[in-house]
Amino acid sequence: MDALSSPNLVPVPHRARRVGLLYAPGIEAARRLGLELEGWLARLEIAVWRGCADDARDTEAGEIASCDLLFTLGGDGTALRGAHLAAPLGVPLVCVGLGHLSFMAELTPEDVLKEMPAFLAGDYWLERRALLEGRLVRRGKEVARGLALNELVLGRERNAPALRVAVRVNGGELDIYTCDAIIVATATGSTAYALSAGGPIIFPESRDVLLVPVAAHLSLLPPLVVPGEIRIELEVVGGGPSGVNADGQPLADLEGGDVLQVQRSPTFCYFARRQERNYFFRTLKERLYRMGRCSPGDQLQAR
Repeated sequence: MDALSSPNLVPVPHRARRVGLLYAPGIEAARRLGLELEGWLARLEIAVWRGCADDARDTEAGEIASCDLLFTLGGDGTALRGAHLAAPLGVPLVCVGLGHLSFMAELTPEDVLKEMPAFLAGDYWLERRALLEGRLVRRGKEVARGLALNELVLGRERNAPALRVAVRVNGGELDIYTCDAIIVATATGSTAYALSAGGPIIFPESRDVLLVPVAAHLSLLPPLVVPGEIRIELEVVGGGPSGVNADGQPLADLEGGDVLQVQRSPTFCYFARRQERNYFFRTLKERLYRMGRCSPGDQLQAR
């Protein structure tokens, strides 16, 4: 079955009645665009919720749950914050890129007003992306839990010595890594921290999971791609102070004997798209060029 066809087709609403606008803190252009869009939507008699990504909390879930779409105005960090708010509620995201890379962006600020009527009319397709769920277990009890659209990272604290991390897959030991960190990433996260650490790029709608050690010593295992149904456990068995973060946000500091359990979440994040379905491959070289991973000639060929 074609990976770009029917499994990811989800019915979409015919008409948006309420729209959310989540803008990046510290980017004045994002705040101004949010105000402009709010006024434009109000003239169409469409209800609007508008908030700053730094201030929006899970307590506002009721506000966001009643939105038909949530537009994020900023870079990938704002898109991640929008995903954490919207994914558990099933609200699709439309990412407007004002950042340097904006791998998740669908629109530029120049395009948003031109494309907005089509999104309001439900003229889009939904891209479904997997999330990871991390549970930190301490002495048999769960002490922290978090979702990640990009990655969960178990890493050493600054200036701490390298860690020794035992990795188990479906209950069986894979290896004990001596490293700075272990990244467990989604396909979405394959173009983020995992790529910088030497991991491969995975098609964004894949359910597979990446396991990438950072600065590993004396390990023969390369970064691994494993099926999304696999359960992964990470346990620090040596080294200095360490912690866990989810999509760059601290989840917990680790104590001796703590185990980070990671598996694919039953929750998915939905991105509303109007680009053609092969957009990811069409724009990949251009975005890698901006990361310094392709030559200018490659960028021109990509166009």
